[in-house]
Amino acid sequence: MQRIRVAVVGTGPSGLSMLKTLREDGFSVTAYERRDRVGGLWAYSDNPAYTTTLPGNKFTCGFSDYPIPDKYPTYMQPHEFQEFMQGYAEKFDLLKDIVFGASAKQARRNKDDSAWLLDIERNGSVETVEFDKIALCNGYQTKANVPAFEGQEMFEGTIMHSQQFRDPSQFTSKNVVVVGLSSTSGDIIPTLMPLASKVYVSHRRGAVPFRRYRNGIPNDLGITWRRRQLSHLLQKHLPAFSKWTADLAVTFLSRRAFGKLDPAWRLEPFPSITLSLPGSFELVMPFLQDGSLTSLHGLTRFVGPRAVEFADGTVVDDVDAVVLCTGYAADWSVAAPFMEADGKPKGVDTYRGPPLYRLYMNLFPPRYADSCVLLCYSAFGKNNGFGFADVTSWAVSNVWRGVEGLPPRAEMERHIDEHQRWVAARWALDKSSDMSAVKQWEFQGWLHRAAGTGMENLGWGWQGWKFWLTDRKMYGLMNDGVETPHLFGYFETGKRRTWEGAGDAIVHMNEVVKGMFPAKEIEWPPAEKK
Repeated sequence: MQRIRVAVVGTGPSGLSMLKTLREDGFSVTAYERRDRVGGLWAYSDNPAYTTTLPGNKFTCGFSDYPIPDKYPTYMQPHEFQEFMQGYAEKFDLLKDIVFGASAKQARRNKDDSAWLLDIERNGSVETVEFDKIALCNGYQTKANVPAFEGQEMFEGTIMHSQQFRDPSQFTSKNVVVVGLSSTSGDIIPTLMPLASKVYVSHRRGAVPFRRYRNGIPNDLGITWRRRQLSHLLQKHLPAFSKWTADLAVTFLSRRAFGKLDPAWRLEPFPSITLSLPGSFELVMPFLQDGSLTSLHGLTRFVGPRAVEFADGTVVDDVDAVVLCTGYAADWSVAAPFMEADGKPKGVDTYRGPPLYRLYMNLFPPRYADSCVLLCYSAFGKNNGFGFADVTSWAVSNVWRGVEGLPPRAEMERHIDEHQRWVAARWALDKSSDMSAVKQWEFQGWLHRAAGTGMENLGWGWQGWKFWLTDRKMYGLMNDGVETPHLFGYFETGKRRTWEGAGDAIVHMNEVVKGMFPAKEIEWPPAEKK
């Protein structure tokens, strides 16, 4: 029998995991990557249309069956993550099924609605290939959000989105306005400060400052499986209390880390961490504290060849460049022919936010749930780095193989309507909240069940007690130790492949962390390799 043909678009961690899982489960898979190597956002490119990403903690990243080697630092640089993913692709012989330099332009159904047609651009020409199923894993941060400002046509300086930013030396001896206070501006501003004559940071509202380390321990190591599940219970059953406690904790930790915050910086009031993901800009704080970096209100318009006006009426009239750190969004152009979206949720006439895409569990278009998945619409959905890509790919494969069933289409549509009303309620509280947000307890819970990770063995039911009685050490490490992705490959459930090395990897990761932290001396930012 001819194997089912699947196209995977993108070879970042999600695409690589999808390729590996589907191939192991018997599908015939071809992946398309527009860059010249694997890694997605972590694969640096000189192409200014491609986004590059930020450092990440190695202990909570990695794949479920492929540990990150001990040689890497705690917070790995993008090139180190790319090197790691290259090793992953080589280890599992994935490169033979990847077409590089291939940009997916559009996916659509054929004339009799029996297969997918995918337009691929290579070397300046477009070819159309046919597949039975398609997994769009081209990411959340592929399209730059570029706002338009009144009067910008008269500005004679440089206006650049952070996606295009590569070399800070071009701003030497210039006056630069950086728009947005986030992880991206947190990376860019420190590179500008030694070179530019003057740097301003313009932002419309507060922003949460936090440090990657607290008391010599990486902040994200404080998040364990047990604490995450308790948080999910609170979010589900006591949402207002959950929001209040989360925001209170963030305020306490930020003030403890940085002391009294000057009102002129306008960092407070902090936006709710439950509605807007915080950015890491700790390296910006010393420049605010010593006065070398000036905080301004939101940019409103350009009023001259070098003049910029801000929301409080302030005008800076000697600006040479504006760098827009205004974020990214998923690129829906590939899915445009078949993707459905609503202007507002049913029964919510007050909603005026962006379009709401119709995806069951923020993954499957209901009409084509048996043959299409999009991994670009689930903010707050991941509980750690690359490892959750494995959970997602296992769930998708189980759905497409019939191991895990989906509800009837009508029920999926009702679920989407209800979810959109929840999203609209968040938008009413914070107009900048992400429309792709998911209910963490629902989204992650469904994925774990569909993937068959067996994480219910860590709960408070009979399965949890049984595991506690038979292996208390492993029960403790998995519940209260490092939330490493190797947890997800440990239990045998019959719904996905387990990894026989998972137990040893979990123990090793916890031993390494115990031996390293708390660290007496922390080098941050990490020194660049020579």
